[in-house]
Amino acid sequence: MDQQKLVALLQECQIPDTQKVKAATAELRKNFYPHPESLLGLLHVIVSHGEPTVRMLAAVQALRLVPKHWKKIDASQKPEIRNQLLQTIVNEQDGKCRHGQSRVIAAIATLDFDNNEWADLIPNVTQLATSDNVAHREVGSYIIYSLLEANPTYFESHLAQLFELFTKTIRDPQSRDVRVNTMLSISSALMLIDVDEDEQALNAVQEFIPAMVDVLKDAVQNDDDERIQQAFEVFQSFLAYESALISRYFKDLVQFMLELASNTAVDADVRCQALAFLAQCVRYRRMKIQGVPDMAAQLMRKSLMILSELEDDDEEDDATPPRAALALIDQLGSDLPPRQVIVPLLDDFPKYASSEHAGHRRACILALGNCAEGAPEFVSTQIGSLMPAILRLLQDPERSVRYSALVGLIRIGEDLADSMTAHHDAILQALILNLDAATNDQSDKQNVEIIRSVCGVIDSLAEGLSSDVMVKYGETMIHRVGSFLGHSDFTVKAAAAGAIGAIATAIKTAFNPFLKETMEAMSTYIMVESGEDELALRSAVCDSMGRIAVGVGAQEFQPYVQPLLLASEKALHLGNARLRETTFILWSQLATVYEGNLDNYLTGIFNGLFESLELEEEDVDFELSEEDQGLIAGKKDKVELDDDEEDMDDDDDDEDWDDLVGVSAQALEKEIALEVLGDVIYASKEKSAPFIEKAVELVAPFAEHSYEGCRKTAIGTLWRTYACVWEAMEQQTGQKWAPGLPLNFEPIPNIVKLGEIVTTATMQIWQDEADRDVVTEINRSVASTLKATGPSVLGQKAMMEQIITVLGTITTRCHPCQQDLGDEDENQDDIQGSSEWDWLIIDTALDVLIGLAAALGNQFSEIWKVFQKPVLKFISSNEHIERSTAVGVVAECVQYMGSSVTPYTSTLLSPLLHRLSDEDQETKSNTAYALGQLVYHSEDQATYLPSFPQILRSLEPLLQIQAQRLQDNAAGCLCRMILSNPDQVPIAEVLPALVALLPLKEDYEENKPVYQCLAKLYAAGNSTVQELTPRLLPVFQQVLSPPEDQLEDETRQIVLELVRNLKK
Repeated sequence: MDQQKLVALLQECQIPDTQKVKAATAELRKNFYPHPESLLGLLHVIVSHGEPTVRMLAAVQALRLVPKHWKKIDASQKPEIRNQLLQTIVNEQDGKCRHGQSRVIAAIATLDFDNNEWADLIPNVTQLATSDNVAHREVGSYIIYSLLEANPTYFESHLAQLFELFTKTIRDPQSRDVRVNTMLSISSALMLIDVDEDEQALNAVQEFIPAMVDVLKDAVQNDDDERIQQAFEVFQSFLAYESALISRYFKDLVQFMLELASNTAVDADVRCQALAFLAQCVRYRRMKIQGVPDMAAQLMRKSLMILSELEDDDEEDDATPPRAALALIDQLGSDLPPRQVIVPLLDDFPKYASSEHAGHRRACILALGNCAEGAPEFVSTQIGSLMPAILRLLQDPERSVRYSALVGLIRIGEDLADSMTAHHDAILQALILNLDAATNDQSDKQNVEIIRSVCGVIDSLAEGLSSDVMVKYGETMIHRVGSFLGHSDFTVKAAAAGAIGAIATAIKTAFNPFLKETMEAMSTYIMVESGEDELALRSAVCDSMGRIAVGVGAQEFQPYVQPLLLASEKALHLGNARLRETTFILWSQLATVYEGNLDNYLTGIFNGLFESLELEEEDVDFELSEEDQGLIAGKKDKVELDDDEEDMDDDDDDEDWDDLVGVSAQALEKEIALEVLGDVIYASKEKSAPFIEKAVELVAPFAEHSYEGCRKTAIGTLWRTYACVWEAMEQQTGQKWAPGLPLNFEPIPNIVKLGEIVTTATMQIWQDEADRDVVTEINRSVASTLKATGPSVLGQKAMMEQIITVLGTITTRCHPCQQDLGDEDENQDDIQGSSEWDWLIIDTALDVLIGLAAALGNQFSEIWKVFQKPVLKFISSNEHIERSTAVGVVAECVQYMGSSVTPYTSTLLSPLLHRLSDEDQETKSNTAYALGQLVYHSEDQATYLPSFPQILRSLEPLLQIQAQRLQDNAAGCLCRMILSNPDQVPIAEVLPALVALLPLKEDYEENKPVYQCLAKLYAAGNSTVQELTPRLLPVFQQVLSPPEDQLEDETRQIVLELVRNLKK
């Protein structure tokens, strides 16, 4: 090999001439790197060349060639090469070159150790790391880090000696490099520690934490950006492993990071990194945060204080401490119990909202908006008392405060519009005032933001606004917002289009007078084919038109369907990802509105979705956030190049990361396409039949996709497809499923096959899935399908067993998606309270339990044995949402079990009686429903009859409370008591009070027992009901009138029969 030519080519690669670099690289790859001699040549350059940049490039390329060529080097040459490398690195003056050479040594050592060679390397390096010479210690400590990074498993049996060395080097008195190198080494060694088996190693690592904090403090004090970054990455890497490694000092570490983040004298980037670490702690150590008294409250309060530093010109995407604090608040709201994080915010809200400091006023409403998304149920119970302050902030004299209030209200409105009914009028008045103020000078950037945000609030609130408010303000808002479709700013046009679509969806046919003018105003934007801003606007208009179609209905929108579908097919080929996604969503909306009656366009829709699912996915270049870099460091895997590997273009190591997977643009698009495919199939029913086979074939593999969004939507679409096909079969055959196994009829073979595909895809991930959204979607899908198709899937191999197993782990909080990262084997059953997203996992699992009860009927009683204990534990929870949900589950399961609930009467009766006087109205309401079901279905009269007087006493005050369906459920309970044991109820006393509540206003399901009860009393000739006939006749007339959903068909016949008999 021509050594001079090799050196010359390496030098050419340093020239700032793209063409020369490409030519040199191509020649190296073709004529040099495939040959083992090239590795020897590169190693010679490393130890002998005078230029640091050339030595560094040689080290990078040698590192890539070592796995391929080192084994082919003559064994007699290797000892000299090893010695030269060690001697060179000790004398190397350039830091980057030392690091590159260390990695080459580590790569060679990895192969040598496997062959029991280079035995003196570790002793020699250890000697360097403990030398009196500072430079030697820096070299030795970095080589140790490189060795651990390249081949950590080699040190598995040497941990004690390694940690003994680190005890000294982590506190090196002279060198920050040695201390940081030691931190990096500790991070790489974490994967070797078995916390259950190696207590000595565990204790050693725990005791390193204070010293590592000192290393970070020192780096911060000296403004050493590189070492600050490295130290933060090490701390974050701890979060990827068992929490025991950090638990001893976890509270102190969080406290230190919180103080660092709050210190305004510290560099902003350092504060951002500290906040990012805290956000990751909340995400991956939420159980530990939850278990430290007052820790969550401190995090919320400090974050709120940091958020108040927000500057007027602070952009949403800026990397500033206030923005990082808002991200932490978002994480707190999503991952921790509302009592721990929302209550402290609410406690401080009045003080912040009335502060003289505009930053405080902005902070409180922005924080509330972010928390509303994470804990909508809890915030909905508090929003009424907060609205006066929110309205004042919407009319604040400071424009920046008004803007923040609008942004916060957008987030709040997405989930809580119904909870603000009493304030809708005042909100819209405030929005109009903001528009009036902002439209005076529409060229002003901040005014543009105000206009756009007002449109955003309308977009988020419109569908929840009461009909009275929409009648009052609808036309005004349509005209005001519609005028912005001609605004000069593209983002304002897009926001206006979104608001118009939302209004149309809300007021439905009342939008018809504005339809033609609106569609004409937006039509020009739906045809643009170039320009980033223009295509973003086209996307928003496309979305708006779909929502308008949903609002006005099929007939009114018909003139626009064909041109819109034609334009949508063209939109797929304009190279704009957002436009493709909104096109898919438009298809979903139109398929729903027209129930698949889209002529030949339906074929185009399916083909467009199929093409999306068949797209090749590109590799992702990782642009890692501060939050994830440390986690990656904790989960690196070594990659060994194949012998025929020739791709040497990159300038640094290639690494695979198992636990952090980048999401390609194609994967994000496929997530939408999978969801929409399910929508279109279900909306089109039998019209989708020609496309089902290919759809299932394409969708099923996505259940194991690396991106959780694809897994979630794939599972949902598979189950919806199964339900759609089953319902079509029932309609065609006239057969209807009946509860219990075996099935009451044999399904057609293609449904059996489809069921096998769907259940297999589900079972492959359900038990071990770590993403809570995916598990929640599986739960929802299985629950709804069991209720729609009965026991049809329960006969699939092992499906019943898996459902019971998974539900068991979820209801005891042992499922992987409910654990802190690295603590998957820990039992969290003793944890009191959870975030609303975490509770949703359990809530939907309990819905699967109800689905099983619906599908199995009286056979479900055997399964109830397994779940009675965890459900009763939820009934006694300190959290009202857990109590109310669990009581509701009991009610539903008892209803489906029927008389087979009898053996459980005594164990259910006592907790239900207790909850009938619960402080939470929702729980009381559900309990009334549950008790009614129990006494109606149970045959154990001896157990429940003695409690009738207590039940009646408890129900009496509930009949007076107009909230949470209390009156309706109490009425239903009374009627079921009369139906089951009329002689045990003082009918003359209770019936007049019952009739006074009729007709029921909220829970129409309870009309069934009410009118069954009245019919039974009339049939028995009861004098009280006969006396009440003049009051009942108008009630009968009302329930037989619209709305039609007041009565089920069977109940309607009962009422009609009553009316006929009374007329006689």
